[in-house]
Amino acid sequence: MSMSSALDTVNSLLSTLGLKVTHSFEDIYFVEHNLFIIIDSKEEGLLLLCFNQECPSDKAALAALTLYARAEELGLDLGLSGSYTLEELPGQEMKLHLHPQQTVKEEQNGHGRTH
Repeated sequence: MSMSSALDTVNSLLSTLGLKVTHSFEDIYFVEHNLFIIIDSKEEGLLLLCFNQECPSDKAALAALTLYARAEELGLDLGLSGSYTLEELPGQEMKLHLHPQQTVKEEQNGHGRTH
């Protein structure tokens, strides 16, 4: 996908939530309100959804269900890619920290967060 067609695709996906991309960097699309980002996996038709760790789990679940339904309508595969945090650096720079999805086993051992 070219950069502009990928952006159009992501905005089409987000339209079901009334959101749009605020800016993008390489293959990462930052979304209004910073609840999640969309990552272009570089595999044809596969986008990855990555939630902000500060996003409440009920909002994340609702957004994910809505986005999965819209992705199906658009003929896209939408995967889940863990979570992320943003760190503010001096000079108005931001650093993105990606956190891989935890496994159920880790959560059972007390390492996961309870809701």
